[in-house]
Amino acid sequence: MASKWRCPTGECEPKSKWVKASRLHPLIPRETKRWRSLYRGRASVEREFGRLKNEYGLAPLRVRGLERVALHADLVMLARLSQALARARAVPLAA
Repeated sequence: MASKWRCPTGECEPKSKWVKASRLHPLIPRETKRWRSLYRGRASVEREFGRLKNEYGLAPLRVRGLERVALHADLVMLARLSQALARARAVPLAA
């Protein structure tokens, strides 16, 4: 992908050019609020993946075959969602 870079002051030559996205030049500038919110979302997703691997047994798989691995992952996710539902139901509702 590429993004159009524009000179912030208008004094550069050329005033704009197409820049390929890379690790050093992302499409969304790092100093923006959008970058911050996306990065926070990514951090929370990575935390959850770590929990699934370490606490819920998705990293040390003891099954073989795509179907069995998919079943194992589905059962782990079902257990995780049922725990969240049980926690949500345990909170008393305000009258």
